[in-house]
Formats: sequence, structure tokens, C-alpha cells
Amino acid sequence: MMTNSADILRDTDRCVKCGLCLPHCPTYQINRNEGDSPRGRITLMQGLMQGALKDDATVRRHLEGCLGCRACETVCPSGVPFGDLMDATRRVLIPPPQPSGAIRGYLLSHSGARRVASGSLRLARGMGLGWLAGHLGNAQRPGMARNATFLADVTPPPRWPRTPSPVTATRGTVSLFTGCTAETFDGPTLEAAVQVLTRLGYEVVVPQGQVCCGAMDHHAGGVKDAAALARRNQAAFAGHEGPILSLNSGCRVHLHGAGGDGLGARVTGLCRLLADLDLTPLQLVDTPLKVAFHTPCTLRHGLGEADFMVALLQRLPGVTDVALPDNAFCCGGAGSRMLTDPRMADQLLAPKLEALEALAPDVLVTANVGCGLHLAAGIRRRGLTVPVLNPARLMATRLGPAAAIGPSSGHHPPQSPVR
Repeated sequence: MMTNSADILRDTDRCVKCGLCLPHCPTYQINRNEGDSPRGRITLMQGLMQGALKDDATVRRHLEGCLGCRACETVCPSGVPFGDLMDATRRVLIPPPQPSGAIRGYLLSHSGARRVASGSLRLARGMGLGWLAGHLGNAQRPGMARNATFLADVTPPPRWPRTPSPVTATRGTVSLFTGCTAETFDGPTLEAAVQVLTRLGYEVVVPQGQVCCGAMDHHAGGVKDAAALARRNQAAFAGHEGPILSLNSGCRVHLHGAGGDGLGARVTGLCRLLADLDLTPLQLVDTPLKVAFHTPCTLRHGLGEADFMVALLQRLPGVTDVALPDNAFCCGGAGSRMLTDPRMADQLLAPKLEALEALAPDVLVTANVGCGLHLAAGIRRRGLTVPVLNPARLMATRLGPAAAIGPSSGHHPPQSPVR
């Protein structure tokens, strides 16, 4: 890990300023400003670390505008570790902690606090405040109107069964990493994963004491906060053997790098876990279903596992899979950037929404909860009716009648061996 200006300068020198990254950088494609390109940002880093540039608002705007998609790394002939460079630069330039940061940290590290926040958001939605907020903005200043479109995706926290089912685990144990965002916005996906794995003969455990993966703090320059979260996760999973399943590609990228003590090597995704397994025990239905798939930047560039998701979709009976055009290009979600930089986020999302409208799939699948929220909100604003699902939830909707779940099933998953 780069810890000082000298380390940053050493790795920026690997950039030969060839410009092969420019067509793949989303912010450069939108703004056409050299300062918003990878090589432009590297030049700014070099100027800052050498003292030739001041840390001012203009420099920060260009650096903080990076979405962290890492598409430039994939095409770079010199192997410049651009993602690490951005993280290290933010650590050097990070401002003093703000009160809002303390609140965010508390939410990320306390499941109970997240449940209260989730309940408050669902209450606001139930009282019609989301509808009201949706009518307070306009095209020029969307503000609350735009943010209200995310309220529909707030879900109740997952309800783990109190006792294990009598099903005998034949494949071993899988530990489920729940993640902070998924607990609030994607509880049904966590439940769906338990259901699918149980049917395949796994025992699924949800270790107590686990917290946020730390990616948001890490990318914001908060290396100490991220390290503290990593230590708590190491302690939570230390007593559980076998693979650790993370359903969110963003969490998985960070856990691979920050796991420590062998934790990172145990983290896997559902599509990879099921790659060589016989899916016959799932008794999947074969009714025709057109599925468009989105491959998040973290899955494609961070993990290099986009092919696993495509391969799994092609093994599902009745499913016709079609790639969302320009899948290698960022959707604009980029962690919290869909909220903090709505102009950029929505400009990058627009072509994908147009493609969805033309493709008219039954379902859109993505392996990142943040991208899913961004896509679903955009779909809602556009007046489309395409549900956005994680691969785990898609598979659960294709299970036989005895275990099928879905948005309209009206019941929760049956008892699963969760402890």
C-alpha cells in the first residue's frame, strides 16, 4: 500500500501518457477535459506531490471526479495501478473528519443503527413523503424529486430463521457476508441466496459481529476507519470455515484486498461458487425469460469475473441472455456518486436506459447492489417496468413451486439452516 508522496510519485512514473485510456474513461468521455482523464489526473498527482501545484478546489474537483471504475487499468499497457493511486492520493489530501463522517461511520459499523435508519425510510415512504418529494423538483434542479426515486428500493432487514431446517448439509458450510448496503436495500437477495444454497446442500451461516466491508471509507481516504472495519470482520469470520459468500461485487473487490489473515482468499461470489456445481437439485423452471445482464465495473475490471455471471445465466433453463450494450462502460452509480454527483451519474446512465427500452427484457440482472439501485431508480424515472435483480434473486424466482420466491410471492423463504 502506498503510504506517502514518494510511493505515489514512483507509481505515477509508470504512466507514459500514451492516451490509450481516454476512450475508456467515463468522466473524460462526458466532460472532454484532460483533467478528467486518467493521464490528466496522474499529471495532477505528480504536480501535487512535487509541490508544483497547490491543493485547491480546481485540483480536487478533477481528482474527486474519478468514479473508480478502473477501466483504464484494464487497457493500460504499462500496468499503472490507477485505483491504488487515487486511493493513496485521497489519503494524502483527506480533510479533517466532519460530523457527518462520524454519523456515517456509526451506520456502517452498527447493524442496529442501520435497521433503525431503514425503518425510518420505509416509514417515510409509507406516509407518502416519497411521493411528495417526487413533486418538489424539476428537470433543472431535481434535488429531492430525484432522490425520492431510491426510496422504493428500501427493504425490510433480512429475517433469518431462528432454527435450522432438518435438511442435511452435504456440501459443507458457506458463511454469508451481508454487507451494510444490502441489509438496507437488498434483504430479499440475501434471503434468496440462503434459499438457493440450502437447496444445493450447503449449510449457510451468518456470522454475528460482521460490519461494512470498509470500501467506502477506503476509497474516501479513511484508511484507519477501513482497517478497523476489516479487523472486526476478521474476528467475526475467524471461527467459521469454508468459503465466504459476498453477493455484492463492490464489497468483494475490497474484501479480497483488505481481508488479511487469509480472509480475502476465502471470499467468493455466487456465480463463481456455482460454476462447477450440478444445478439439478434446484429443479429450475424452464418458462421463457429474456434476461438482460449488466456487468458492474467492480465485477469486470476489479475482479475479472464477468464471464462467471454470463456462464451461470446460460445454464438456467428457459433463459435467453442478452448483454446490456456498452457493459464495459460505467453506469455512473460508482458507490455513492449516484447521489453526490447526479449530473454525471445520470448522463452515464441514459444510454443504458435507452438500450433497455429497445431490448425490452423481462428482467435486468446485475451483481452490484449500488449499480442495481442506480439502474432501478433510473428505470423508475423513465417509466419502465423492468425489475432489477441480483443473480441470487433471479435464481430463487426460478426454483420449483415448493421454494419459489419473488416480488409478488407474498411469503418469506422457508426455514433454512442459518445460524
